[in-house]
Amino acid sequence: MHGAFTHRYAKVTMAGLSTVLGGTMHGRTTLIGIAALAAALTACAGSHEQGTAERATPTADKAAPQSADCGPNSTLSQSDWIDQCSSGSASSTADQPDTELATGDTFAYKDGLKVKITGINKITRYGEYDDKPTAEKTAFRVVWTVTNGTNKPYDLDNLGYDATGATTGGETEPIYVEVDSKQMTGRLAPGHSGRFTSEYTIAKSDGKQIVFTMSRTDDTFLQDDSAYLGEDPHWTGTIK
Repeated sequence: MHGAFTHRYAKVTMAGLSTVLGGTMHGRTTLIGIAALAAALTACAGSHEQGTAERATPTADKAAPQSADCGPNSTLSQSDWIDQCSSGSASSTADQPDTELATGDTFAYKDGLKVKITGINKITRYGEYDDKPTAEKTAFRVVWTVTNGTNKPYDLDNLGYDATGATTGGETEPIYVEVDSKQMTGRLAPGHSGRFTSEYTIAKSDGKQIVFTMSRTDDTFLQDDSAYLGEDPHWTGTIK
């Protein structure tokens, strides 16, 4: 059971239970039965999770970021102002679910596989045959590391990923850039890590905030009901 289906199922089941119990029991006994069922359904819905977040810890000697120029005479572009000055541009990680991560954070799946987004960077180097963005678009590269903490080789083709705009929304378009890129494919041996990339463009009018989502399709993972029904991990960061 998951999401809206869980709530609909709970409503139907509790309505049926109320009807059954209403014919044989009354008052507080009926209410206790319905409350118990509701608690069980809530526990079922909340038990689905793919893994946990391992947040990046800021170093003590890391310089504090300068305050953004958000005043009425700001020299920031519209998209940069939205990224740096809007009320939703920053939030504390203390109250974030494990599936909402930032660049530098790691998501640890329950079986030992780990994924870490290490950077979202503007592409500045191109080969002769690489795709180059038009003047209205920004080309960027998402860089991540996969660590196989399981006891058997992992088929990297079972990992899917996607990038979208996170400032005012917006779609991205995959592009081909061979320079500095590495496609995620093949098998990753136990105890080893691999660095991979994916390249995109996004309209400059959609800002520089990107949300990157990773999903799994391997059989072992899909057979674990408590995992595959859970939310996929999302990393949000700014194109640097």
